[in-house]
Amino acid sequence: NLHAVSTHVFLSPGWIVAVREIRDEYADRAEVPTVEIAANVTVTDAPFDEPEVRGHVDTTGSTVSIDLGHVDHAHFTVEMPYEIAHQVFIDRDPAQIMQIILGGRVKLMGDSSRVLALAGTATPPPDGSETGLAREILRRIDAITHSPDDAS
Repeated sequence: NLHAVSTHVFLSPGWIVAVREIRDEYADRAEVPTVEIAANVTVTDAPFDEPEVRGHVDTTGSTVSIDLGHVDHAHFTVEMPYEIAHQVFIDRDPAQIMQIILGGRVKLMGDSSRVLALAGTATPPPDGSETGLAREILRRIDAITHSPDDAS
């Protein structure tokens, strides 16, 4: 195994650093976002010393920004428990995401019409038409994400 990859628990400080490194590595090849969304995301009940993780997804600029901290120009804010965040961002099951959104398992504040657009960016299209680049980035993120069921 020439390329041993360190894995990190989803949203842990190490995971965030590793995802930033992946993002930076692809920055010059990233496509200009086609959907304009600025969303603040608050994850509660995280298994860390600080149980609340605040971040954002922002596609209003020339690149997609996914990072820590909230942005002032958010169209909406979504708050969800850690377990749900993992299902949305790591498992990426489109049917499950719709159930989560429609089933009231997340708190939404603001322009909720844009939530479905965000869900669309979080899940690869079922026909496999997403770009090879997006697929590659998701594979890289999956590779550094330690699953709770992994034997340590």
